Amino acid sequence: MKISNWQDTESQFILSMSDDDLLSVWSKLHAADLADKPGGDLLNAWLLFHNGHFAEAAKAGRTIGPDGTAVVIRSVVAYTDYICEDEDECVNLLEQAYILGETDSEKTHSCQFPTALAMGRYSQSISITKALAKGLGGKIKNLLTNVLNAHPNHAEAHLALAMYHAEIIDKVGATLGGLTYGAKPKIAYQHIDQALNLVPNAINLIEAGNAVLLLKGDKGMNDATAYYERAAAVQPLDALQSMDVDFAASQLEE
Repeated sequence: MKISNWQDTESQFILSMSDDDLLSVWSKLHAADLADKPGGDLLNAWLLFHNGHFAEAAKAGRTIGPDGTAVVIRSVVAYTDYICEDEDECVNLLEQAYILGETDSEKTHSCQFPTALAMGRYSQSISITKALAKGLGGKIKNLLTNVLNAHPNHAEAHLALAMYHAEIIDKVGATLGGLTYGAKPKIAYQHIDQALNLVPNAINLIEAGNAVLLLKGDKGMNDATAYYERAAAVQPLDALQSMDVDFAASQLEE
């Protein structure tokens, strides 16, 4: 399945923000990736994304070229995270998304983090062990390091790097993870703290909880639950944040 032919099954969280509505909260929605306010076709693509029309947003982003790649990748990740129930379709779309990002990141730095994000989701979909064998771990770490070197306050990149350390430690252990991949619990916790000090939005709180569970196992359940409770109490600003908050609340009910 090609991204351009992708048909979305829309969720219940469809909004009707206008251009002005979106621009008024742009700095809050994009505080994590420090994106400038867009205009023209790019604004329209992002508006589709923030209103929850992910397939349409991806198609609109594709027509723009490299400057629209971040919208494309973010849309694929949102769709595969919360809407798509076909595992093979998710894997296929995520692979296409990160490959597109790798190509276009040479032309624009705006898609470096989304590329790392899609690559991380793809790695989780095929298993972290397989992803490490394919060399994706190093690619993700390099992309995130580049993002943070350029933008030290990129909250999502801090959280993603925490997840990188946590995932590896969970799969291969702290000793091998540290020696082979430079993965260390202390560094993971530092990145979690930095991310949440910068932008304590729902997805960052959810991912912080997930990272703690990977690092501590059952001993981290209380901490993870506290993060999820904070996520469920966040006031969402767009369709994706509504899905994040709903997901956090649903996990607390289990």
